[in-house]
Amino acid sequence: LIAKIKKNPLKRALRVGKLTLAALEPVLRLYLAPERLPERLTTLRLFTRPQADIRAQAEQLLAPLQAAVGQEYTVRAAPLFSQIGSGALPVDTLPSYGLAIAPAHPKRPGRALSRLEAALRTLPRPVIGHIASDALWLDLRCLEAPDMPAFTAQLATLADALTQG
Repeated sequence: LIAKIKKNPLKRALRVGKLTLAALEPVLRLYLAPERLPERLTTLRLFTRPQADIRAQAEQLLAPLQAAVGQEYTVRAAPLFSQIGSGALPVDTLPSYGLAIAPAHPKRPGRALSRLEAALRTLPRPVIGHIASDALWLDLRCLEAPDMPAFTAQLATLADALTQG
């Protein structure tokens, strides 16, 4: 079998080089202490966040975000599903929680939401959401506790951007 593998042209195309092995080694070493994986691997930590924790975070951010967007929008905490990837997992989702921001006067929801989406993207730490069901949805799965003060602090900038826009 080894001789057949050596003759196959895919062997050369799929072989692992020194750089790949050098990068893979420290990652595999992390798995020697599985109890510490969530603290060391950000993606794993974010994928395994309990929905209840994300919900509590959404409820904490609800009032500051509502104050920032003013009476032109209504903000509510709501369950949603996080899309966890592409490639091997293009349609897999995880239960999550987030904030849904909808125009208070939905005559032209698309324009108001596009304006809000653009304002969020121009913040010092850009905030990316998605528009669906006449609301801009912010999934909070990847907003960790240490980042919350910076997120909240920049909401004053958002209020200014919406007032000027």
